[in-house]
Amino acid sequence: MWALALGIIALPATLQAQDKSAETEMIITKDQLSLTLNDAVRIALEKSPTLQATLLGIDGAKYDQKKNRGSLLPKVSLSSSYSYMLKKQKVYFGDMGGSGSPMGGFFPDDGIEMGQTHSLQGGVNAGMALIAPQLWASLKLDKEAVALAEEKAHGSKIDLVAEVKKAYMAVLLAQESLRVLEANYANAQANYKDIANKYQHGLVAEYDKIRMETQMKNVLPNVVAARTAVRLAEAKLKVVMGVPLETPITVTEHLADYKDRVYQHLPTESAAISLQDNSTLRQLDRQGRQLDAALHVKRMAYMPTLSLSFTYQYSFASDKFHLDDRKRWSPFSTIGLSLDVPIYNGGARGNDVRSTEVQIRQLAAQRVAAESQLRLGLMNSVSEQKTALEQFVSAQDAVATAERGHSIAEVRYKSGAGTLLELNDAETALLQARLNYSQAIYNYMVAVYSLDALKGEGLPVEVK
Repeated sequence: MWALALGIIALPATLQAQDKSAETEMIITKDQLSLTLNDAVRIALEKSPTLQATLLGIDGAKYDQKKNRGSLLPKVSLSSSYSYMLKKQKVYFGDMGGSGSPMGGFFPDDGIEMGQTHSLQGGVNAGMALIAPQLWASLKLDKEAVALAEEKAHGSKIDLVAEVKKAYMAVLLAQESLRVLEANYANAQANYKDIANKYQHGLVAEYDKIRMETQMKNVLPNVVAARTAVRLAEAKLKVVMGVPLETPITVTEHLADYKDRVYQHLPTESAAISLQDNSTLRQLDRQGRQLDAALHVKRMAYMPTLSLSFTYQYSFASDKFHLDDRKRWSPFSTIGLSLDVPIYNGGARGNDVRSTEVQIRQLAAQRVAAESQLRLGLMNSVSEQKTALEQFVSAQDAVATAERGHSIAEVRYKSGAGTLLELNDAETALLQARLNYSQAIYNYMVAVYSLDALKGEGLPVEVK
C-alpha cells in the first residue's frame, strides 16, 4: 500500500542543465522567492531563456526585412586604385627593313615606350534599380517571414505558460503528498507511544507493540521519498521559469485552493471546441502564405530588370609621383542604363517554380495531418478532464467517508472494542483517500492547462 502511495507522488527526476552565464544576468537573486501561480507565469515570461531565444528570432526577421528594403535605395560607393608599371609596353611603327608605315621613318627602330610609371584613379560609383519585379515581390516575402516569427513567439509563450502551470501544480501535489505522509507518520508515532505505554502496563500484547512499531518505521522512508519529490518538483519549476536552481522558492498556495476551480472548468465535447487559435495550425497557415509569396518571387524571375548607374572618376598618370601636378589630374564621368531580359538558363527558373508548387501541396497535406493529430489530442484532453472530474467527485466522498471511519476505528480501539488491525486499515484507507483526492485535483488542472494550450489560450491578459 505504501508503494502505491509513493507511485502516486512520484515525479520526473530528469532536470535540464542551466547556463551559468545566464545566472549572473538574473534579477532574481538567492533571496527567498514567494510564488503564486500568476507570479510563476509572469517570471517565466520575463526570464525564460527559451522564450528569449524565440523572441530574438523576430528581431532577426525584421532586420532581414530592413536589409531587403534597402535594396530599393541607391547604392553609393567610393573606389580607388593605384598601379606601378614595372615594364612599359613598346609600340613599333614600320619594320626593320624600312617598309611599312610611311611614318616609320620618324620613329626609332627599337620602338617607343607607352604608358606612365604611376597610375592613380579614384571616384564615386552609384547605382539603383529602376524596374526590379523580383525585388519588389520579395518585400511581401519578408513581411510574411516577420509574421511567421511573431506567430512562433506567440506559440512559444502559450507552450511555456502551460508548462509552467503544470510544473507549479506538480509542486503543489508533491507538497500536499508530503503533508499527508508527515501527518500519517506523526499519527503513527502517537499510536506507537500509546501502544508502548499500554504494553508497559500489561494492557496489550507485545505483538501489538511490535506491529505498530513496524508500521511507524515503514512510513518514514515514504516521508523521505516525498521530501525528495518536493525538491525535484521545485527544481523543475525553477528550470521552466528560467531562475537559478540555487534560488529558494516558497509556493504560497495549496492544492486544495484549486478544488473550487474544478467546477469552473467543466469539460465540453471536443467537437464543439475550435482550433482556429491553435498556434501550430496558425504557424502552418503562415508558412503557406510565405510559400505563396516565395512562388510569386520566383515567377518574377522571368521579368526584365532595368538599373541605372553613374560614375565620376579622377585619374592621375605620370612617370613622377608628383600629386600636386594639376595637369596630370583628369576627371571623367559616365551615366548609363542596364537592361537585363531573361531568355534561357537551362530551365532553372521553371524547375524552381515547380519545386515551390510541390512544397505548397506538401504543406497542405502536412496541415491536414497536423489538424487530425491535434483533434486527437483534443479528444484525449477532454477525456482526461472528464475522468479526473469523476475521480475528484469520488475521492472527495472517499475522504469524508475515510475520515469518519478512522474516527470510529480510533474510538473503538481506545475503548477496547476494536482491534489494532482495524485501526491500521482505517489509517491506510484515509491515507489513500487523501492522496487520491490530491491526485484528482492535479490531474484535472493539468488536463485543463493542456486543453488551453491546444486551443491557443492561457496567456495572461497583459501578454496577449
